[in-house]
Amino acid sequence: MKHFRISKGLTLLELLIVLGIVAIIFTLASPAFVQMVQTARQKSALGELISLINLARNTAIQEQVTVTLCPLFNNQICASDWSKPLVAFRDPGRTKTASTQSQILRILQLNDSGQLTGKTGIRNYFRFRPSGFAEEAIGNIVWCPKDGDIRHASQIRINMGGRPFISKDSDHDGIAEDAYGQPLQCSSS
Repeated sequence: MKHFRISKGLTLLELLIVLGIVAIIFTLASPAFVQMVQTARQKSALGELISLINLARNTAIQEQVTVTLCPLFNNQICASDWSKPLVAFRDPGRTKTASTQSQILRILQLNDSGQLTGKTGIRNYFRFRPSGFAEEAIGNIVWCPKDGDIRHASQIRINMGGRPFISKDSDHDGIAEDAYGQPLQCSSS
């Protein structure tokens, strides 16, 4: 009569095979996971920016007041440094200054996943009139990921009607184009 021994664990060889399979799966899946995380960060940043722009425009229309959107210095004056928090605020005197807390509609501090560059011509702000139009303060905001991967960059354009539009990849090369059809560029910092 044979006696069978019941194993209560894994042999070293079995453990090494399982670890090898897990390592192969992880190696194959990690680029896709990184891509998915980067895309989620991009969509999150764009969603927050679009929400802020729409809030500024809608408040201007509903309250019949001028609303300014810009990065603010600590002294509550519009700045040119787009790494500062973006603030939408009621600006009835068109001073580009949020002198009281009650003027502020929302403050947006994007997470550290990317950086913003505002291209507003000679101005450092976007302004929405009571009509919702942004006639004298139009332009765009470019969001670039911290790693500089241009495939994940996006541009939000604000037209004269005050409406935001997200750039598209019209030529399907993996890089979105700006308003002139040129591929977006991220400044190296």
